[in-house]
Amino acid sequence: MMLPQDEARTKYCPHLKAEDGKIRLCQGVQCMMWRFRYADKNGDHDEGYCGLAGKPAGAR
Repeated sequence: MMLPQDEARTKYCPHLKAEDGKIRLCQGVQCMMWRFRYADKNGDHDEGYCGLAGKPAGAR
């Protein structure tokens, strides 16, 4: 699923573990598995996806 970073940061990440058992959220660009869809005309990256989840349909 392609998501803007600010929206991805609200999603649960099953790969992050918390010692106290609390859920952990997506780290977006701070995660080494985050993949950007493409850069826009200004060179800014907006949408991306979790590389651990595989390449989503429609990704270039």
